[in-house]
Order: sequence, then C-alpha cells, then structure tokens
Amino acid sequence: MSAIMPEVSVILPAYNCAGFVERSIRSALDQPGVALEIVAVNDCSTDDTLAVLQGLSRQDPRLRVIDSKKNLGPSGARNLAFEQAASEWGAILDADDALAPGALERLVRIARSRDADIVAGSVRFFSHARQEMSRAVFKEDAPVTVLGLREFVDGARPHNREPDYGLLKPLFRIPFLKEHGLKYRTDIRHGEDFHFVVEALVKGARYVLARDVLSYIYTTRDSGLSRTLVDYGRMIGETQTLSRHPSFVADPGVSSAFRRRADALRVHELNELLGKADSLPSKLRVARKSLRTSAGQGWLKKKIVKYIGR
Repeated sequence: MSAIMPEVSVILPAYNCAGFVERSIRSALDQPGVALEIVAVNDCSTDDTLAVLQGLSRQDPRLRVIDSKKNLGPSGARNLAFEQAASEWGAILDADDALAPGALERLVRIARSRDADIVAGSVRFFSHARQEMSRAVFKEDAPVTVLGLREFVDGARPHNREPDYGLLKPLFRIPFLKEHGLKYRTDIRHGEDFHFVVEALVKGARYVLARDVLSYIYTTRDSGLSRTLVDYGRMIGETQTLSRHPSFVADPGVSSAFRRRADALRVHELNELLGKADSLPSKLRVARKSLRTSAGQGWLKKKIVKYIGR
C-alpha cells in the first residue's frame, strides 16, 4: 500500500535548539486530521540539535532531517526546506515556538474553501519562564477577511489596533511560491517574514486571515530561547526603501502604509532602548536619537508631557 502523501509540510529551521526543539516538533506531530511531514533543517548547529532531531525522526518517520553543512540563517534554512517539501502547503514553525492544537486542519480547510494562497490564524504568547499563556491578542470571533497589500502593510506594525501582522506565521501554498520563484531574502535575519509576504502579495497571492483560529504559540523573548538577531534599524531602513519604490509610490495608500510602518518601528525601537537605559546619560542618548525624526520627536514630546503630568 502506498504511503499517504502529506497535505502540509511544516518548515522548521533548527539552530542550537537541542534543549527545546522537541516541544515544537511534538506540537506539529500531534496535529489531528491532516497528513503532514516536518522538514527540519539543522542549520550547522554546534550543540546536540542534530542528534535530537535524528532521534525524533527514528521515532516518527514524518520528521525528515536535512543536515546543512553551512550556516544558512533562518531564511536560507526555510528556502532549503521549501525546496524539499512534498506537500501542497508549507507551514512556518520556529524551533522555540509551537503550533496550536488542531490549527493545521482548520487553516487548510479555510484556505481551500476561500481559494487562498496564504492563510493565517491568530497567535498567543507563551512565557517559558512563568509557564503562562497570554490572553487572546486578536478579536478571535471576528470574521474571516482577505488582506490586500495595503491592508497587510498597514497592519504589519507595532502599536497598532491589532497585533503586528508581520508576526503571523501563515501557511503558504507551495505551488504558488514555486510558480513565482519566491524565496526568503537571505540578507535579512529579523523581519524576513514581512518581506516574504509582501513579495507574495505583489505577485498576486490571495491572503486570508482567520482570526477565529488560534494557530501559533510564540515563546516570548524573556524566555531566552529565541536565536533571532533584533535589528530595528535595518527593518526601518528596508521599510523606507519600499515606501520609495516606484511601483509602490504609484499607489499612495500602499506608500503611506509603508511610511506608517517605518514610523511605528522607530517609536518601538525608542521604547525598547528607553526600557534598557539604566542611567541618565543612556537616557539622554535615547532622547537625542529621538530628535532625528518627526516620529521620534512626537514620541519624546509625549514622554515629556507624561513626565510633567506626574
């Protein structure tokens, strides 16, 4: 009897995650109602990650392990996994995170019924240190909606009315990606998901957001598990570049959405820097940095008004 062809390939880059990757893998293997495979790329780890992955693959053949002899970064590892994927759908999963129970079956069903190329559900946040799950961060009883390029970019920013759409971990229809030659940018290691989705939408992808499906559990940064290198300056610069791209300038709504994202990232970076400033000189350095942009100046004015009002 022939093996069942998987419907979903879970794409999992793995770098120095021996102590916690099993949780991530189990959350995928335990998904009910959907035939799946996990394509895990050991990204030249220096710990026991490869041994852990190989041990789990011997227990469950749905886990395929690719041992990269070169460190590719999260984008390169995902690109390699997508090339090897045997399914219609690719689900991004990071080694420190988890899939919510039943998420894949529900998202695949919605994607097919809505003729989607990209489908995402809602997210929650898990603190490993406190062993606590956040409350709903989306209005999870909201209807299923379609996101065009402007809607996605406008929602992909911090301090918005909803969580940053750039944080979502969608399922991608792999034939669409291959048809258009879409790959993750390997020169970006923070915010690469945002650029990947933008490229897909530019190519005509239909993006469906199902807020009523809890699909992804992020492990918060205070847990110390994430290997992502935070680079807000690069994210801001890349977003500004997109806002000036001729094809986006031609659509004022899209160009404005990129500019709003850049400004929101500036404010977010300033808040992060201020939170880490532990002396008056370091706080003054943050204040000087804020004066370089209008968004930063507005942020500083609000801080001053709040301080005076105490």
